[in-house]
Amino acid sequence: MISTVIFDMDGLLFSTEPIYFECYQKAAAEDGLSFSFELFETCVGMSSKDAGALIKHHFGPHFDVEKLYRRTYAHFEDYVASGKEIEFRPGAKEAVEFFYKRGCKVALASSNIRRWVDYLLEQKEIARYFSSITTSDDVSNPKPDPEVYLKTAQKLGVDVSECLAFEDSIAGATAAISAGMRTCVVPQIKKPNSFVRQRAFKLYHSLKDIYSDMDELLS
Repeated sequence: MISTVIFDMDGLLFSTEPIYFECYQKAAAEDGLSFSFELFETCVGMSSKDAGALIKHHFGPHFDVEKLYRRTYAHFEDYVASGKEIEFRPGAKEAVEFFYKRGCKVALASSNIRRWVDYLLEQKEIARYFSSITTSDDVSNPKPDPEVYLKTAQKLGVDVSECLAFEDSIAGATAAISAGMRTCVVPQIKKPNSFVRQRAFKLYHSLKDIYSDMDELLS
């Protein structure tokens, strides 16, 4: 029986990926470079360290990845300060509310930094639903390592067999599956690889489509 539902954030609950891509493009353009969607797509769901290695390989050994990250974060801050809306992914708010109202423990396991996680949850007025929030600041080994999911279960005092995870990325789904959790995948940018397809509990087009399978899991 499922007692705990754990959500990823970027690309699953919020449509932040297009914003991040735009910010990477602006940051790279400051040095006269082009940050392609193909490069961004490859980095989605990776840790900043692993993504940084790919970016450095793409632009060359002398490329300043840390500067790119700093400028990208600065552009994201500008975006937020401008008051532009950050949209929910289809069905995301309703899914969080559904599990909360069913009496499940609802948690977040994100690769983002705590600062932005807290900001986005508060801005979108869903922070109150989460019993536990675990971010990249809390772990030594980011997704696809299962640490963020194992730590979330430990914080809540539940066994991984009681946990249902929702992810959009390959790295995130791999982390949840490797932690031993039933994992639902709602892809946004990348299609799941064979490891994820073969081991995921279910793949969905959006979080609007999950409910036909939930009653059995929660009963």
